[in-house]
Amino acid sequence: MNRFQAQWSPDDQLYIGNVLALSKSDNRYVLVPLAIALLSAGIFVARIANYYALKTRLAEAETGEDASERDVPSNSIVARNGGTVIFVFMVARALDCVALATLSLLSLIQSSSATRHLSNELPDVLVHECMLASNIYALFLASTAIAFHHWRKSLIRQNIAILLSELAVYTYRNLWPLATYTKEPEDIAEGWLMWAKLGTLTFAAIVIPLSIPNVYKPIDPKRPEKVPHPEQTASLISLRTFHYLTPVVDAARKVAHLPASELPPLADYDRAQDLMKHAEPYLSPVSVRKGRHIFFGLLRCFSLEYFKAWVAMIAWPISGFMATLAINRLLTALESDGMNTTGIRPWFWILVLLASPLLGTVSFQYYILAMSHALTTSESILTQLIFDYSLRVRVKAESSGKGATPDSQTSGEGGEGGQKANKATSSFTGRLTNLVTIDLTNITDARDLLFLFWDTPVEIVGGAVFLYFILGWSAFVGIGLTVALLPVPGWLATVASRIQDEKMKKTDDRTQTVTESMNVIRMVKMFGWERKIQSRIDEKREAELKWVWKARLVDLLMLLVGQLIPTITMLVTFATATLVAKVELTAAKVFSSMILFGNIRGVMTAFNYDVSAFIQGKVSIDRMNKFFKETELLDGYNEEEYGVVPGRSSAVDESFLGCRNATFTWNPEPSATGTDTPSSQFKLTIPDELQFAKGGINLIVGPTDNILFGSSYDEDRYQKVLHQCALEQDLELFEAGDQTEVGERGLTLSGGQKARLTLARAIYSRAEIVLLDDVLAALDVHTAKWIVNKCFKGDLVKGRTVLLVTHNIALTSKLAHLIVSVSSSGVATSRGQDLSAVLASEPALQTELKHNQEEIAADEAVIDAPSDAKGDKKKADGKLILAEEIQEGNVGWKSIAFLLKALGSNHVLLFFTLWIGASVLEYSVRSFNIWFLGYWSSQYERLPIEDIPVFQYLGVYTLLTIVTFVILTFRDVWMLIGQLRASRTIHKVLSESILGTTLRWLDETPVSRIVQRMTVDIGTIDESLVRMLSYLQSTSMSMLVAFVSAVIFVPFFTLPGLFIATVGMYTGSKYLKAQLSIRREMSNAKAPVLAHFSSAASGLVTLRAYGAQDAYRAELQKRLDHYVKLSRMNYDLNRWINIRIDVLGALFTASLAAYLTYGAKISAADVGFSLNRAAQFTNMVLLVVRIYNQFQVRIKQRIVAYTEVEQELKPTEQGKPPAAWPTSGEIKVENLTARYSKSSLTLALLRCILTEGSVYFDGLKTNDINLDALRSSITIIPQVPELLSGTLRYNLDPFDEYDDATLNAALKSSGLYATQSDTDEGRLTLDSDIASGGTNVSVGQRQIIALARAIIRSSKLLILDEATSAIDHETDTIIQNTLRKELGPDVTVLTIAHRLQTIIDADKILVLDAGNIVEFASPSELLAKPKGVFKALVDESEDKQRLYEAAEKKRS
Repeated sequence: MNRFQAQWSPDDQLYIGNVLALSKSDNRYVLVPLAIALLSAGIFVARIANYYALKTRLAEAETGEDASERDVPSNSIVARNGGTVIFVFMVARALDCVALATLSLLSLIQSSSATRHLSNELPDVLVHECMLASNIYALFLASTAIAFHHWRKSLIRQNIAILLSELAVYTYRNLWPLATYTKEPEDIAEGWLMWAKLGTLTFAAIVIPLSIPNVYKPIDPKRPEKVPHPEQTASLISLRTFHYLTPVVDAARKVAHLPASELPPLADYDRAQDLMKHAEPYLSPVSVRKGRHIFFGLLRCFSLEYFKAWVAMIAWPISGFMATLAINRLLTALESDGMNTTGIRPWFWILVLLASPLLGTVSFQYYILAMSHALTTSESILTQLIFDYSLRVRVKAESSGKGATPDSQTSGEGGEGGQKANKATSSFTGRLTNLVTIDLTNITDARDLLFLFWDTPVEIVGGAVFLYFILGWSAFVGIGLTVALLPVPGWLATVASRIQDEKMKKTDDRTQTVTESMNVIRMVKMFGWERKIQSRIDEKREAELKWVWKARLVDLLMLLVGQLIPTITMLVTFATATLVAKVELTAAKVFSSMILFGNIRGVMTAFNYDVSAFIQGKVSIDRMNKFFKETELLDGYNEEEYGVVPGRSSAVDESFLGCRNATFTWNPEPSATGTDTPSSQFKLTIPDELQFAKGGINLIVGPTDNILFGSSYDEDRYQKVLHQCALEQDLELFEAGDQTEVGERGLTLSGGQKARLTLARAIYSRAEIVLLDDVLAALDVHTAKWIVNKCFKGDLVKGRTVLLVTHNIALTSKLAHLIVSVSSSGVATSRGQDLSAVLASEPALQTELKHNQEEIAADEAVIDAPSDAKGDKKKADGKLILAEEIQEGNVGWKSIAFLLKALGSNHVLLFFTLWIGASVLEYSVRSFNIWFLGYWSSQYERLPIEDIPVFQYLGVYTLLTIVTFVILTFRDVWMLIGQLRASRTIHKVLSESILGTTLRWLDETPVSRIVQRMTVDIGTIDESLVRMLSYLQSTSMSMLVAFVSAVIFVPFFTLPGLFIATVGMYTGSKYLKAQLSIRREMSNAKAPVLAHFSSAASGLVTLRAYGAQDAYRAELQKRLDHYVKLSRMNYDLNRWINIRIDVLGALFTASLAAYLTYGAKISAADVGFSLNRAAQFTNMVLLVVRIYNQFQVRIKQRIVAYTEVEQELKPTEQGKPPAAWPTSGEIKVENLTARYSKSSLTLALLRCILTEGSVYFDGLKTNDINLDALRSSITIIPQVPELLSGTLRYNLDPFDEYDDATLNAALKSSGLYATQSDTDEGRLTLDSDIASGGTNVSVGQRQIIALARAIIRSSKLLILDEATSAIDHETDTIIQNTLRKELGPDVTVLTIAHRLQTIIDADKILVLDAGNIVEFASPSELLAKPKGVFKALVDESEDKQRLYEAAEKKRS
């Protein structure tokens, strides 16, 4: 120690001693800035050393923050610092630090002069020396940050830390004493210097850091945005107040509708592609499928957002407790007539009342910002995950049956005595729709986990502790009661979870029914099934609404329990405090404790809502997790069952194309329910080796934009494809040529056109291997010959390996380089080019060959060769699907009236009078009850405690509380009844409107859009829209009652209150204008995503065949980016309005508190009541603005629009035909004119399109008959019949009108049983499952099923619209025999066909040319015409003699 002292002079030793003494004194806090500066200096020195040591490595690998900022194209110091604006702020910070250092130096000089004579006391000069040193170092950091932009961010953060700590020191030394009664500022002797330093410090430590813009750093330096999102460059104050959105709000105010193109671009860190990269470690397909629950993957993926939100939620409850403390201390001061009872002046607590809501709103908005960012990006990620899985799902998963996909449920009754087994199964597409709509919405709505598991416990525990300090031990009695009652909401939550689970199952059932009905809506209309389908949808809806009612009742119980528990707690606490503990309930205690109990009540209410949302989200995320883990994927492989795949041998010939010892099947094992179909149980076996002829056509025979499709456009190749695929003449018939929109599932195309378009797509592609599955089946002979001669023999096929599956061996056998035969048992055998060996192995093919040869011979003369005329006429735009209209402006009265009418039915005025009146009465009683508590507390100021009638006051308060809850229960139950009525009514009106609309409207409207109206929009009405209306009404009434109550004792504040409300409403109107535009664009942005899902699901096989998954995935990401951009803007605009309304509310409450404290002469109880009501009023202003906006954007104008679409004529009494009609199939047509895309004659007979002229059916004019009666009397079998997902029994008799004996007889008559034996594995029976669209049965089987359905209907008029054009000869023969033998003589069969053999024995033949009738007579009469068109066709046929004989036989 002596040696140490010897190295220092006495003055130095004294200085060190002074510093050490200062660190141990009460003023040691002044050393904090110096300590931070020293720590910063150490970090800076270490960084300099590290920089020079690793300079070479940093130059080679430019990563991280330094690299992104180092890559600046300009050498200008301004550019290196982020541009002019940021550079000016940087210079201003440095100049401000210069000023601080100068002021510190002046203070040091002044202090040195004043304290030079003091030798035994700690000099103030030491404090100023520490501050001067800190400021000089802060100046060094600010200057270095300008020169060395690589380290700018870290240097500036250290600078701010030093300045903020110094500001805190000066605030504590000089500002805090002003708020006390006994202290004075320690630097008051400095005079103006003290205030100058405070002002300069505030500017440097707060104003500049908050105001300086941010430097844009792209998430991917290789793909920076040309124009970044304003959020990425906004200053801190702009970010936290969301001021960067003000230009959007101002722009929306000037136009009727702000389009999405006028919005800021998507932030690059929200791009779907980058989000998937970020989520890959946590949510990759492998980790999701084999790892833990997907919930944990989401938590890990968004852990940073949840951490930010948690930090914000720490400040949120603290701000609430600060406001409560301020009320308590302020009222305590007023109770003592302003005497020094708290040690702190009232104005400080008024400032706390102003600052605490501001702190609370900033922290809460930041929490919501973090969570909304997490939910929008998670929505994008989950949507992409679901899409990826849907691309990989096994095709058989779309069939209804066992094990296809999760949640497939089979219900119904079956048993002896011929009972029907009506199996309701959810299709893959229906569940997929629910996953990306309802379930995804439920998951994102359940995002507030921190409210459940952090804020709720903190609020309750913190409130309990605070109550203890206010009311003593009696607070624990009430809190104990709360804890004892907590199992009640827990039990209700469990019940709600079970109910939600069942409700979602019923929603699935309804969605499946709606989706399937909309997918076959044309069949429904042609069969006259609208009423029956409506009944079925209504039945599903009623089953769903029963669970909706139960769910809403449980929600109401949870709401009541959530409010009752805190209310009972408060009653018990007050009773214990006054009756047992003899506590004086002063105004300070009453109103501060009321705030705490109110907070607990609010937390419990929010807890119930959050639990409800959490339950729905849990059910949905469990469903999604089940989908990810249990859906059978195409690339799934069971090693335990099939063994390990042997490794690839290096000796394998790379040129080999074929199979060795392979087996292919749709289902690994038969269904346990015995409901397999022949197609689903078909197994293809390849024994030994099968090598295809590479570069040639391989024929496979046996029982077995659209053209470009992502390829680059090549004009010459494109024109060749059109010619070779015989599409030129078709394009000439379309007004828009090749720009014609084909519509969903090609509804504007015939079967042959669809086949040739699909072929053209394959030929246009440059794939070396082309798989063609029976593309000739849907073509007439002449067109098939054209395809074979022009396409298969053309240059675009030459050199490519083609695997052609076909029945038409007569046309294709000569092209084949290899013929592969597949036996009925599924064994594939290579036959080389030996056609005779093929025919010998499969005798059935000989009949097929003979039939094909006859058709070819009949078509030797070219009748309709493609035209070479191009024409120069102007093409139409070809648009069929109309763009969805976006509403502009505020929601019209029509939409609101539609909802109100649905709620009130025939007693709208009575319904809303009782509903609104109950709310006004409830909130008036609540307000009076609060005033009564204040009145009770005021008695303790006038009377001794023993003279106060506690029982009387407590009884009145309890009675008022009971009345409040009775009114509340009545109001909500009354509204719940109306909500259920509205849900039922709106759904029924909407479905009736869609089922009753015209075919043309259906052609223009995608099914996905209709399904969204019937699912997502109806779900909004069920869950949130009516609830939002109820919330809007209750908050509006609460706001009005609270405002009146707040100004009762201070009428002077009526005008300021109205001013605050006016400003709030004006700000809200600006926000509403922008938000309406965003929400409407956002709503419309969701439909394309759903449509993309539907398109991918329906074209799954094509996508895989062309390897177009990446292109479809990229398109999905593009659509998701558009949706996320709108979704983020939607949430951010909510924050914009919230923070502004909160600021207005804080100003109103604080100014009212100031006036009541220093200007008004009223009691502390009345002050507490007024402040309580003022706080309620300001809170309600924000809620009214927000809820009104949400109600505006959630009210479904589109539903109203869909209820007003063009309608077909409704049934009338005058339109009912006689009971016995029709007695015959007599058809008479007079001057009929009609035009449509295809099948005009059929649609005209069914009155599905507008026509001119008259049609008579069995003597009655069809225009005078009700449409349902007309169409139910006619049966049509189209080229590709529509089949439903369900059993074969369900397809034949979807409405349970016939017994099994009748159904089996129809199947036998139709020839189905003739095509299969009793020993066939997976033979079709009534219990066989049919996939949606009939994809698991052959085209021929679909036709036979459709024929059986026609036999069951026993219609007098049967229309076959190209029904046999796409099937093999054997099935065609069966159907023709059935038509001739099984149908009665009074049945008229109208056959539309291109095969002469099909129509030659008809009673009459109608010949059309260019849409006009050219001939109409019996076959024999037409053949007798010397120059007849029909005669020319027959005479040019090689089968002329047989056709003449058939006609003559028919005549005789």
